[in-house]
Amino acid sequence: MDKGFPKDILFQTMEERIKYFENKTIAHPMLVNSYKDLMDKIDVAVKGKVLLVYGPSGVGKTTLFLKVRDQFFKKYYNDMIQDKGIIPVLSVETFAPEDGKFDWIDFYSEALRNLEEILIDEKRLPLSDMGVTLPIKPNEKTKRKLRKSLENAIKYRKVKVILIDEAQHMTKVGSAKGLRNHMDAIKSLASKFGVPIILFGTYELLSLRNINGQLGRRTRDIHFPRYNSEFPKEIEAFKNVLWVFQKHIPLQDEPDLLSDWKYFYKHTVGCVGTLRDWLYDTYHYSMKLNEKTKTLTLTDFKKFEPTIDQAYTMAEEITKGEKHLLAKREEKADKLDSWLKLDQVDEKEDKKRMTNKRPGERKPMRDRTGTDLFR
Repeated sequence: MDKGFPKDILFQTMEERIKYFENKTIAHPMLVNSYKDLMDKIDVAVKGKVLLVYGPSGVGKTTLFLKVRDQFFKKYYNDMIQDKGIIPVLSVETFAPEDGKFDWIDFYSEALRNLEEILIDEKRLPLSDMGVTLPIKPNEKTKRKLRKSLENAIKYRKVKVILIDEAQHMTKVGSAKGLRNHMDAIKSLASKFGVPIILFGTYELLSLRNINGQLGRRTRDIHFPRYNSEFPKEIEAFKNVLWVFQKHIPLQDEPDLLSDWKYFYKHTVGCVGTLRDWLYDTYHYSMKLNEKTKTLTLTDFKKFEPTIDQAYTMAEEITKGEKHLLAKREEKADKLDSWLKLDQVDEKEDKKRMTNKRPGERKPMRDRTGTDLFR
């Protein structure tokens, strides 16, 4: 039977075999489509744009995050060779706030560390920023110092794109006003830095979308969905992912995962990232227990399966996010038709008027549209 992994991998050390499977990713349809959509939108993203990449927890957004990061490093590899100071990608992972409120000081500090900035705790505000009449709280002053330092670091490191993983933590603010302030801050950073900012997160990121019209113009969406069992093509795609994984587990005898695809789907709710972690944990443990393990059975996978309670919680969060996304779109589309009076347009009469026109004949009230702009 043909194996997906290199033939000589079985003769390598246990650590090398484990490492091989740990690094294995599959270019499955949802990942590929999301990657292409994101890269297309990055290419046309102008100064001040914020891109939101959202989807279920465990769908594989971190894999997408790393793929985009690596692509930018490859793209600017020659520039980095010529100028050792260039860091084309600033990638930051945010963490859940301990007090329930996102901490910008921690974010700025982590970003500066990732840009290899030194003496972060010794930063000072420039004199032009100190001539304020109102007293500044120590916390606010530190925030300003770090933000100014980050602006300078991004400029001198010639950063091309900023990637923020687990960005749903940035929505932890405690109030609607605080949420608007946070999105204003993100938008301001994108505009000030002059590079796109890409936020990767769960459906909680939806709370940042379209807070107001001005912010809505500056954001672009990329939805990274799970494989939904309601659609036969997506089930077939999930089964194919499972089959490819089973071909790449470095074992003498290939395990049969495909026969139990419903079991794997049920416990992952169609999320490939969760599936990948589960398969890796099972393989890693089995090899550590006995490096001469020939194959894996369903019993082995049950030891590390996401529990039914965990799967239920994931499914609940996912369906809520999916319904919120779809329902809001449909609801807003209907309201927009009403506000613009499109629901009152007599389509039959409109079509009748159009058929009475000769080909190429222009409507009389359209002649002056935009003419002043080109004089």
